[in-house]
Amino acid sequence: MKKKLISGILVAALALSLAACGGSSAPASSEAAASEEAAPAEESKEEAAPAEESKEEAAPAEESKEEAPAETTSETPRIAFVGKVEGQPWWDHVQESVMEWKEETGVDVVYQAPAEVDAAAQVQIITDLVNQGEIDALLFSPNDPDACEAICKEARDKGIIVIATEASGMTNVDYDIEAFDESGLGAFLMDELAAQMGGEGEYVTMVGSLTMESQNNWADAAIAHQAEAYPNMKYLDERVVDDSDAEIAYNKTKELIQKYPDLKGILGTGSFDAPGAARAIREMGLTGQVFAISVAMPSEVADFISDGTLQSVALWDAGITAKAMCNLAVQMFQGNEIGSTVDLAIDGYNECSVDGTLVVGDGQIAINKDNIDYWLEVGL
Repeated sequence: MKKKLISGILVAALALSLAACGGSSAPASSEAAASEEAAPAEESKEEAAPAEESKEEAAPAEESKEEAPAETTSETPRIAFVGKVEGQPWWDHVQESVMEWKEETGVDVVYQAPAEVDAAAQVQIITDLVNQGEIDALLFSPNDPDACEAICKEARDKGIIVIATEASGMTNVDYDIEAFDESGLGAFLMDELAAQMGGEGEYVTMVGSLTMESQNNWADAAIAHQAEAYPNMKYLDERVVDDSDAEIAYNKTKELIQKYPDLKGILGTGSFDAPGAARAIREMGLTGQVFAISVAMPSEVADFISDGTLQSVALWDAGITAKAMCNLAVQMFQGNEIGSTVDLAIDGYNECSVDGTLVVGDGQIAINKDNIDYWLEVGL
C-alpha cells in the first residue's frame, strides 16, 4: 500500500472534510470557441489519430497552432460520473454536487449509478458509456475495483481520461483521488472509538463489503493503530459485512452483542455501519456501554448523536471530492501537467499530494454534538 500521510481531524466531510466541506467555487469552464479551421484536428483527436500522421492531414491543426497550442484545447470535456448506488443519501448528495458543478462550469456531465450496490450492474453502466464513444472522461467510485479494471483499461486505450475515488489500488486509472490518507482515517476512527471506550475493551470491525477496498484499508489501518497505541483494547478478529444496509447493520449488531457479552466497541467504515449499530445499541439499553463509530451522513445519525448513543462519526464531503475529480478531469483534458502536487481549486484539495496515480487531499472531519447542526444546515 502506498505510503500514507496521517490526516488531521476533519469534520469528516461530511466529515471527511468537515473542514473541507464548504467547497470553493470550481474553476470556470474554458471557452468553447474552436475555429472552423481547427475542426478537423478535433475530429482526429477523438479518433486518437497518431501524431505521425502526414503533414497534409494535419494541416488544419497546424494552421490553428498559434491560437491553440497542441498541448491545450479550447474545448471542455464530456464527462460521465458513475456513483456506487442511487437512492441513498450519500450518493444522492454526490449526484447533486456533480450537477451543481455542471451548472457552475457549463461543462457537459452525465451522472449514472446502479439501483443497488451491485458491482456487475455498475460495470455494465461504465461499459455502455465507454462503448457509446461520447465521453472524454470517466469518473467513478467502484463497488468492486477489480471488476472495473478491464473496462477501465479499454476506456484508457480509447483515449478516455479515467479518474476514480475510493480505489487506491486500481491499476487502470489515470488518477485515484482520496479525500484523506487511508491510514490517517483509520487511525482517526480508532482514536475516536478508543476515547469513547476509555482505551480498553473488546471491539470488532464492520464494512459494507469485503470488495470495497478503501473501507477495508481503513479498517486494517485502525486495527494496526490500536495495536500500537491502545494495548488494553482487544480486536476480536471479526469483520462484519452489512452490504451497505443500515437494517443489516442493525441486525448484525444485535447478533454481535449476543455473541460477545463483553463487546464494547464496533468500528465501522461504511456510511451505514454506525447508524444501524446505534439503533441496536439504543434498543438494547446499552447506550454508554457499547460504542460505535463509522463514516456516516449527519442526517442519518443526528438523533443518535443528540441522545448520546453515538458520540461522534467521521466523514468527508463526498460531493466536494466529486467536484475535485471533475476539476482534475478538466485540467487533464486541457493538457495541464500534473506534478508532485496539484491544486484542484476547491477547499480541502488546494494542495493535494500526488504519488504515482494517487492524489490525496485533506478533507477529513469529525462530526459530534458540537457541530452536527451546522452540517445538517449544509444539507448533509
